[in-house]
Amino acid sequence: MEFQKLPQAQYQKRSSIIAEDIAQRIRRNEMSAGMRLPPERVIAEQLGVSRASVREAISALQIVGVLESRPGDGTYVCERLEFEDLSRKAVRVLEKNDSPLELLHARKALEIGAARLVIKVATQSEIERIHNAWQDKYAAGNRGNYDGYLERASEFHMTIARATRNSLIERMTENLLQATRQPLWLNMRRTYYAADESRIKEMLDVHDRIVTALMRRETEPAILAIEAHFDILIQRTYNLNDPSQAEGLRAEKDTI
Repeated sequence: MEFQKLPQAQYQKRSSIIAEDIAQRIRRNEMSAGMRLPPERVIAEQLGVSRASVREAISALQIVGVLESRPGDGTYVCERLEFEDLSRKAVRVLEKNDSPLELLHARKALEIGAARLVIKVATQSEIERIHNAWQDKYAAGNRGNYDGYLERASEFHMTIARATRNSLIERMTENLLQATRQPLWLNMRRTYYAADESRIKEMLDVHDRIVTALMRRETEPAILAIEAHFDILIQRTYNLNDPSQAEGLRAEKDTI
């Protein structure tokens, strides 16, 4: 089974078109219940799109129950009735949710700038509040409390934003964090951690580097740690082994 290059279209996300293409193949029985999808890399190459778009399309189809992910095995077609309605729901998820990839890049840019400002203007008490918020997040993550970890993650990042003493940065940070509660990102984030339990520890380690640099008011180490944090998330969430592939995704337009 092979995928064909996507047709040109306007005002629709690449991921939406990919989800529709996969759905059509299932409707035509080219892909039957219980069948495993080809690797995302192969689908991306055949369609002529990035793996990011393929991953987001598959995630949306998982959310509505068309596909299921089996960690360490692959992605399979589910046995579902009312499939037509489910595939339409998947497209709506993609059209109404922000791209997790774009969200990660936006947060990376904003949080690097916020860290620079915190180091310059934050009081010692504000730095200590960042440290306290980090300890709460660390405790939840170290216990393997995924939901508690994510809840405390938002407060941790908002504490950093408040320490910039810039209301615009606070609002932008809050808006970006709200987007991380969208179904598409939540599903991709859960899949990311479910694939390897050690990934929470990996995130805890890099966050510890960020907080240590902020407490010491060391700009360069803070920036390097923030960049590492988001680069790891992008590479792992989108199943990229080569960091240069993640870099190449930035240039891809959202519509075709």
